[in-house]
Amino acid sequence: MRKERVYTDYRRWSDDALATLAGRTVEFMTDNTNFAEPQPALADYTVLVADYRQKLEIARNRGSQVQITAKNNARRALLTAMKQLGFYVNMTADGDAHILASSGLILINQPQAARIPYAPMYGVLEDGARSGELNFRFEPIHNAWEYEYQLASATGPEGEPEWGDITRTTHSQLNPISDVVPGTKYFARVRARNMKGESDWSVTISQFAR
Repeated sequence: MRKERVYTDYRRWSDDALATLAGRTVEFMTDNTNFAEPQPALADYTVLVADYRQKLEIARNRGSQVQITAKNNARRALLTAMKQLGFYVNMTADGDAHILASSGLILINQPQAARIPYAPMYGVLEDGARSGELNFRFEPIHNAWEYEYQLASATGPEGEPEWGDITRTTHSQLNPISDVVPGTKYFARVRARNMKGESDWSVTISQFAR
């Protein structure tokens, strides 16, 4: 039986998916006692993640060629760091799936019975088809029967979104959110479900309504 491992190469991931996964790994690796001395150092890795996500935001808003090139350079630096981190995680976990999953990186699929789906790695809140509407779309999960998502338009004292009721959907690409208030920042998160149970929540996605 092969040992469980995480992927080390994320070159084929889209910019948005890579940015979300990178942010997730920072969240999962912070204060993670399973990985006492990550390689690269978590502080250095966090800087690379923040740099890439910042430059991606600039480039996606009709950035100039210089800004797009800067984003691509930051992406390459991040991919190199993620490969190093993946090797470190695989060596440290030594095939323990629970420890591997705690890194936030993606486990390589192993031949086995149906399992709980993993959390969608990327999501986008975008302008909807009508005025006063947003649309929430996210990564489709191959073994999910349905998805549950929550929305928020306010944060609590600690800055955490004050989540509303759970909405269920079978669509990953078309989830309209009506009656949004222009200038208000909205938050969303999603998890996948099947007969085995539900995934963790995705990282939080946010967007100002226009």
